[in-house]
Amino acid sequence: MEELLPCVFAVQSPVFELLASMFRLQSHERLTRGNLVGLAEFDLDLWVDQVRSKLPDDVKQALELFFDFESFIGLSMVQFAWKTETWRSVDAFLTEMKAASPHALFESFLQTGFTPGDVPAVEDTERIRAYIARTALPTTEKWKLAYLYLERDSTKQEFIKLVERCNELYFSAEWDRLSKIQAANIQELRAKVRSRPDLMRQFPYLYVKDAETTVVLAPSIFYHVDSLSAADDEQALFITVYGIHMAGFWASQIGNQIEIVQVLKVLSDETRIKIIKALRGGEKFGYELAERLDVSSSTL
Repeated sequence: MEELLPCVFAVQSPVFELLASMFRLQSHERLTRGNLVGLAEFDLDLWVDQVRSKLPDDVKQALELFFDFESFIGLSMVQFAWKTETWRSVDAFLTEMKAASPHALFESFLQTGFTPGDVPAVEDTERIRAYIARTALPTTEKWKLAYLYLERDSTKQEFIKLVERCNELYFSAEWDRLSKIQAANIQELRAKVRSRPDLMRQFPYLYVKDAETTVVLAPSIFYHVDSLSAADDEQALFITVYGIHMAGFWASQIGNQIEIVQVLKVLSDETRIKIIKALRGGEKFGYELAERLDVSSSTL
């Protein structure tokens, strides 16, 4: 773990990267692809095709269960790994999950971006059902989450088994190569982030209330140009697992962003918006619009 700034740390985590790889395998086609696919150091398209071809059907089914793009339940374990201080070791992470109660693991599954805050006590079945109903999940994912809740013991065992299998089948053999790429990215980040403004330029989506909030930056090859964030206001903690090519990709989109900003500026006037609304009904002469909107012709 390297301290880039006060309360800002860069970490290399095999646990975070393993979870990211599982999400990549399940949701590759749904993630941002951009024009950076096929990079020399790690071709994600090729990697996904090769690994998928070797995975047993039961592993593919479990990935679909826990790492669906709409719910990404398994990614909630990033925060679990950090809180239990097992993010440095897959073996330690697995040991901690095995020791945890099914209730504790399911509570982690509920703490992702699609759920409201204040998770109720997992033992309270009616409140959990109501909580799941309030989530921003598609209906089928709500049903799935409700089933996982009712079968908490088997849910725990299935998830642990999936992590073990993915680690054995492909990840452990890749980690040396991945860790070197991560280390190089952290050194690049150290050169770019020398102040809080530098940090926000690199990661404009950071939700950091104050300088005392601990910010954890974890590079990921498998997140590529996307990112995952987990915040804990009570512990003043913000974790982001970011794709190592995220900054470069979004910088390449600046031209498109400028066009969007210009369009928004054009529409940021009440009269212009009224004109757009009036024209939805069909073509109109200038004087007709001026009369309808009660403005002068010159203003129009």
